[in-house]
Amino acid sequence: MKTTDLQSRKEKILEIIVETYVAEKKPVGSRSIARKLRFKFSPATIRNIMADLEEAGYITHPYTSAGRIPTDRGYRYYVDNIMPVQQLTPQEKKEITRQFTATDKELSAVMEKTSQLLSEFSEEAGVVVYPCMGKSRLRHLELVDMGNNSVLLVLLTNSGLVKNFMLDFPSGFSRGHLEKISNLFNSQLEGAYLNEMRNYLLQKKLSDDFSFFNIFRDAFSVFEDAFRRIDEERLCFEGTAQIISQPEFRDQNALNRILRLIEERKPLLEIMGRDMAEDGIKIHIGAENPSDEIRFLTLITANYRIAGEVMGNLGVIGPTRMAYSRVISIVQHIASALEEVLAERVF
Repeated sequence: MKTTDLQSRKEKILEIIVETYVAEKKPVGSRSIARKLRFKFSPATIRNIMADLEEAGYITHPYTSAGRIPTDRGYRYYVDNIMPVQQLTPQEKKEITRQFTATDKELSAVMEKTSQLLSEFSEEAGVVVYPCMGKSRLRHLELVDMGNNSVLLVLLTNSGLVKNFMLDFPSGFSRGHLEKISNLFNSQLEGAYLNEMRNYLLQKKLSDDFSFFNIFRDAFSVFEDAFRRIDEERLCFEGTAQIISQPEFRDQNALNRILRLIEERKPLLEIMGRDMAEDGIKIHIGAENPSDEIRFLTLITANYRIAGEVMGNLGVIGPTRMAYSRVISIVQHIASALEEVLAERVF
């Protein structure tokens, strides 16, 4: 048999094992493969190829005499070399648009709807990282006296996003003082990246000309803390019921691991934060994940942009037994739909 013929047979059998296991949620035996191939290959040939695939680390068997299931390496080979492209239907795309259109205009509502749509269409869990405000430029800053030494800090960015902070100001600051401080920020820092504003203020404090900033010298620590918190990362997670209902999490230890991840979220935020550095779909399969807390799952992410700048990302997380082609299409389409929603609305 030619090498190319043998390789194509291996790929076809690996494809059947992956797709059958994803659909039926149970190990795949040689008889099932033979039926799906309409007995094109003899059972002996199929068993020999399965043995080769197992030896190469692409499939494994969970217990003696069981059928075979894909390994992380097998899923990776499938995704990179075999997986067919599966697009969403026009009806599905229309439904996503309809649900976005019906969503409240508040940013939090849009983020929650995005994660819900990811979960609903993938039947896994949907995750969305809120826009990264630190990458936005300041358009306008406003300080609003709320009484009892409380001040509302409102930051409007060039991308139309708004960040609000409640600040506890030192006593003795009048509305006139607040207005002067607002004017000072708007004249000195308009167009600056928000994540650079803390360092800018710190440099001014240490410079000889800080007398220009005496008006808010006593409030400097308040602003410094506020700007330090500009990029507190927020993540929407929807689909807990979807993910814990999967057979992979019937074991109590596995269930505890996924519930702990949902509760803590830090490993997810770290991976998604790194994913923002590059465009395109990112697929982390099982042991490929850099964090131990997530190495039993697959995470598929894509970035979204506001005013041309990458501001956040979104994705789907679930067991490694995942309908990869469909989930990739869902993530890609919802990322594009979210960009359209954010471009049309000012928050």
